[in-house]
Amino acid sequence: MPKYTKKTRPPRNKTAKSGIDDSASIDDGVSTCSNISDLTSIYDDSEAGFPLTNDSILTSDSLDEKLDTSIENLRNKDLRTRENSLRTLQTLLSQKYVAELVSNRIENLIDQLITCLRKGNESEGKLAAIVTSLVFIQLGEADDEFFQKFRDALMPTLRDETKCLSVRKSYTQTIGIICFISCEDISSTFELMKILETIFSHSYLSEDRTSPIINHDLQELHTAALSSWCLLASSLPNNLAHDLIRIYAPEKIPGLLESNDGDLRNQAGETIAVLYEIARDINSIFAEPPESLLITLEKKANESAKYRGKKEKRLQRATFREIYNSFEEGTSPDFDIKFGRETLEITSWTSRFYYNIFSSLLATGMNVHLKENGFLRSIFNLDEPEIEDIHQSKVNRHERHTANKAAFKIRTQALKKIRANKVIRIQDED
Repeated sequence: MPKYTKKTRPPRNKTAKSGIDDSASIDDGVSTCSNISDLTSIYDDSEAGFPLTNDSILTSDSLDEKLDTSIENLRNKDLRTRENSLRTLQTLLSQKYVAELVSNRIENLIDQLITCLRKGNESEGKLAAIVTSLVFIQLGEADDEFFQKFRDALMPTLRDETKCLSVRKSYTQTIGIICFISCEDISSTFELMKILETIFSHSYLSEDRTSPIINHDLQELHTAALSSWCLLASSLPNNLAHDLIRIYAPEKIPGLLESNDGDLRNQAGETIAVLYEIARDINSIFAEPPESLLITLEKKANESAKYRGKKEKRLQRATFREIYNSFEEGTSPDFDIKFGRETLEITSWTSRFYYNIFSSLLATGMNVHLKENGFLRSIFNLDEPEIEDIHQSKVNRHERHTANKAAFKIRTQALKKIRANKVIRIQDED
């Protein structure tokens, strides 16, 4: 059992436990993150066709014209033209915050993206999925109608086992993000989570407690489905979260730790950490992991199997050592991301998971969105930018750290209550 309870856990040693130097940061170009953040990156840049930053696109004084041209070219019959337009949109929407421009063209943009998604072409479909996620990040608003439109376009391909696995993976990632951002209907969220589970459940342990043999591409799909499932689980009201933790945290998700795929093992470990963090926050009776899970986590943190590659073992040990310490010593992820004059403090598994999700989509544009995107700032509880005395900031760092962590929890609980109250109102109306 854990050495410390929530109330008796000791102060964290930030440098020793996180493995991150608080002073290590880079300027406005790229944000810094944890030593294992790239493990949970949901999009592979080369696979998704992420374009190198095109200065001619980003420095133009007529971004609205480029946006109009790109949207219009999505109607073109030539596949290459449509793909180039999607890449241009990807660059614009990830590197710039242009929510007003997007909002003014949203109906046309939605129609064209849905058409691209329904075609199911591998390269075009994957690019359209990424652009769809970026559009929802730009808007950052709850809109069940928009979500349902894209859900209807994504689900047939996502559920069709004859479709290209890489396209299904992209659609799985996208539907999780747009549901998290825009869907207020808890029943729709819960239904989607069940569908996602039907995908990654094929990696569950069999009845004889052995891990199924699955090819790498299919395991990548399972990893994406589990990541989206975890994202949606973090948004559920407390009563549903309690039941979810009771069912999945002790055995089902831990069974994925035995997968022969390193990315799926690491995603399962992070999902476990997020679920138990939520359990502690809502004072669930299932907040303490079973001894068998702690033994498995410790084993993964020290694994030295010769049949695994050196890089795979090194990443796994780093991941599970941090997860194991969070249970045994009461630690949490704890590091800073500096952008401009501001600092984003990551102080929980949930906030780090969010950061990994959105930074994998926005890449170097993450800093721009952290500065200007109201939705993203609200996710990380960032206030309006203020110019503060640097010396005073350093002196009061511990106080700011404690306040930010508490504010993140309060905001998360408030959002869950709002969604739960909406469900009650809907039921009363029916």
